[in-house]
Amino acid sequence: MKTKFIFIATASLAFILTSCVESSKKYQDISSKLQLLEQTSKEKAAEMEEIFSILNEVESGLRSIREAENILIIQSQQGRTEVISGTKEQIKSDMAAISETINKYKSEIEKLKNDNRVASAQFKKRLDALTQELDEKSRLIEDLSKQIEERETQLKIKSAQVATLDRTVAVLRSEVTALGLESDAQKETIRIQVQELNSAYYIVGTKKELIEASVMTRGGLFSKAKVSYLAEQSSFVKIDIREVSEINLNTKRAKILTTHPVGTYNLYIDANGMQVLKISNTDAFWEHTKYLVIQSQ
Repeated sequence: MKTKFIFIATASLAFILTSCVESSKKYQDISSKLQLLEQTSKEKAAEMEEIFSILNEVESGLRSIREAENILIIQSQQGRTEVISGTKEQIKSDMAAISETINKYKSEIEKLKNDNRVASAQFKKRLDALTQELDEKSRLIEDLSKQIEERETQLKIKSAQVATLDRTVAVLRSEVTALGLESDAQKETIRIQVQELNSAYYIVGTKKELIEASVMTRGGLFSKAKVSYLAEQSSFVKIDIREVSEINLNTKRAKILTTHPVGTYNLYIDANGMQVLKISNTDAFWEHTKYLVIQSQ
């Protein structure tokens, strides 16, 4: 019983003392400060979590930018015009997106630099390094943009030069075609002229046939028949003097009425007993006239 009393007395005393301590002003002040510190700690932790979340986003974004810039450098430095021409719009779009992202990250870092909640020198140094890298990326994007613009300008100049060259070639082709046609016409004219220069005409017939063909005049009592040049050219046989050196007269007796130098030709009889005119000196034979009139008898 005595022990039981002592335990109850002790418990009662502890309860009374605890109640007194909790109700004391000092205890309440300490408890309030602890709660405030706990709340402040939570707020600081949240703030730091926000700051490092931004920092992690920037660093992660920088990794993506590094990968993208490597692709852009390879594409922009390709020497093949068709590659640049085919992807230039995509490259421009990618560079614009990267530039926009860089500016966004710069703005975020600038906010962190001006945030008084973070005073660590190491953290500031880290921000400075990120800012420097972002500046370098900005300059790189600007350089790539200039390269693309220069390539576009060069392509436009080359396209203009090619177009001018094509027009020049077309004009030259047209001129060549015209000259070819002119040359063909001149060649044909020369051919006709040469052919005409080497053309001669002959006719073989009796006196009556020659008169009827208007190749010979009838003559009269005091004048003899003469060769006439009033005959139609169709009455004659046309020959090329370069190719014809013998003419079969198909008559046993023949008389040459037109003037041809002696010694430039001769008449002989073939196996059938018919007269054949053989021209031994072509140029001299046809020198005075290109018409040959032969009277058969």
